[in-house]
Amino acid sequence: MARKVFALIAAFAFAGAALAGTSEKDLKTPQTPWQRLAPEDQKVLSPLAGEWERLPGYQQQRLQSAAKQYPKMQPIQQERFRDRIQGWANMSPDQRKAARESFQGMRKLPPEKQHELRERWLQKNESGAPSHAQQPQPAQQMQQAQPRPQKPSP
Repeated sequence: MARKVFALIAAFAFAGAALAGTSEKDLKTPQTPWQRLAPEDQKVLSPLAGEWERLPGYQQQRLQSAAKQYPKMQPIQQERFRDRIQGWANMSPDQRKAARESFQGMRKLPPEKQHELRERWLQKNESGAPSHAQQPQPAQQMQQAQPRPQKPSP
């Protein structure tokens, strides 16, 4: 489960990008009604059908683009994509917000620190680590990995 959450953060960065990183042009991207999606895209994106009309146009476009790539994916990639879409759809708004914030924080780290955190997180999850509730979340790991500013002594 923890692995899925981390994977969702990475996989849906494009879909859950914070508005601060979105250009004005992206905010003006027209929405695409669900009924106008190709049947194949509807099938791939079906977990998001109930909230499709509420998504901004730029997110809809990114998801449509990802759905168009779906047939070209290997079976394991398709399974991962389906799991991530479903996981994202099942998240509460607060969980999504936390995932976005975690991803944004991760992006601010230098690439070598990102890689180090990712590797450490994967090792913990692959080596029979404690359950999801007991594991530090990526955001907590980022905070632990970032050097704390030292207070100047008086």
